[in-house]
Amino acid sequence: MLTAELTISNAAGISSIIALWMFVISSVFSRARIVISRLALATLTLSFLCVSAAIIVRAVDAARFPIANLYESLLLFAWGILASYLVLNYVYKLPELGWLAALTVSSVFLCASWLPASQHEISPLMPALVSNWRTIHVPPLIVSYALLLIAGLVAIVHLWTSQHRKTALSCILVVAISLLSFGLGTLKNVPLSWVQVLFWGGTAVSLALIGIAVHAETSIVAPAHPASELYDQISQRCITVAFPLLTFGIITGALWANHAWGAYWSWDPKESMSLVTWLSYATYLHLRAQKDYRDDVMSVVAVIGLIVTLLTYLGFNFLGFGGLHSYGQIT
Repeated sequence: MLTAELTISNAAGISSIIALWMFVISSVFSRARIVISRLALATLTLSFLCVSAAIIVRAVDAARFPIANLYESLLLFAWGILASYLVLNYVYKLPELGWLAALTVSSVFLCASWLPASQHEISPLMPALVSNWRTIHVPPLIVSYALLLIAGLVAIVHLWTSQHRKTALSCILVVAISLLSFGLGTLKNVPLSWVQVLFWGGTAVSLALIGIAVHAETSIVAPAHPASELYDQISQRCITVAFPLLTFGIITGALWANHAWGAYWSWDPKESMSLVTWLSYATYLHLRAQKDYRDDVMSVVAVIGLIVTLLTYLGFNFLGFGGLHSYGQIT
């Protein structure tokens, strides 16, 4: 059964990579763009079906909901990204964002394949994870992370298409530094202290560059791309849907913590970062409600929220911060 699950998940990863190249090719050949885009969408749908099947097969084999280690959470994360994009494409008919979804999912599958063999194996749950709360608490969080990831990436696309190119490039830089730090954190021969310095230092420099770029591009008003305003709307709606899921996940996590450890909140590093993530998006929604801030500023807030989300979800696994949630640590 485990071999079948790995085969199906590999098929999902390969399908996402094929879909990525098909979306890229469709942007080059304008005459066949519609046909190739539809084929790419069908391939991405196949990837979604494969990852869904992989989760089901792993659940049957493990006799539990498969969300006990980082590999299994990445499978659910990929599922959430694909499901979110397919719904967005159905509602908004924006195949030009397909390459973004395919690239993201391909990266998730590559990350999953990069994990140690011990993460791929089905092993007995540690005592703290033997609880029905695991099934209630974790899936809403992972799906919210998937939606928030899409929101942040689409926000960068909005910045680019609305001619805020310097701001967009600065946002891409901060995301790239975060992902590079996480990647280096998986290598045994790279000191974690160096990786942490890269992450915090690179993030600080990138945020400073973002601030300078936003100030420099204040005069830009009219979007150049016809779908630019729609990208901003998609980013906002993803956050609007993800925020209640994030809230539910934090509340159920507190209830689970009280059941397992006798306290609702212990200021564990990952718990604290989840609160920071919640406050980041609460700030975004509050600023949106005020309607006093430019769309490019709101996109920057969404990207900052994305960095905080990535730190909450993956940073504590790859940067060695430890805590009560260190059972997902890569060693």
